[in-house]
Amino acid sequence: MTEGLARKRRTPRVHRLCSTCAPIVCFALFSGAGAAQAGTAWEMFVARCLDPFEHQTLPIVDGLAPHPIDQMHEARRVYGPSAEGYLLVLDAAPALGDRACAVEVPHAAPSQDAQAWQEAQIATGRYVPEGEWLMSNEWIEPRVMMRAEQSDARTLYAVVETDLES
Repeated sequence: MTEGLARKRRTPRVHRLCSTCAPIVCFALFSGAGAAQAGTAWEMFVARCLDPFEHQTLPIVDGLAPHPIDQMHEARRVYGPSAEGYLLVLDAAPALGDRACAVEVPHAAPSQDAQAWQEAQIATGRYVPEGEWLMSNEWIEPRVMMRAEQSDARTLYAVVETDLES
């Protein structure tokens, strides 16, 4: 019976500890400490599109408002703009693969970070050039393709999950 009383006395301490930690965790999650928060379009693309596709999970649209459905194409969904003015575009039926995710930036040049990332991926053999795309090498299945493209009107970072196997 003494053991039962000792357990009852310890229980409130655990609950007090959890109740004091919970607000800190909630504050961290809602204050922008999440992985989907980003300052540059490249960082947003990596956090919301590239990393999820490389880990075979869904893109992250949390915190971005969807555009009205009547403004969407059949398989495309547009979210945003983010606070920085970037759009996130999801395509469930892209021409080149099974699904796609892109971040579009009006009137911007590709990031130096994006170019450095691409060069590093090619140098390590993790991705290989395939036309205008970089194709994941044999470390992931299904393979993913990534590209950064620039026109006078926009910069686009895109990733596509293919139906190709290693």
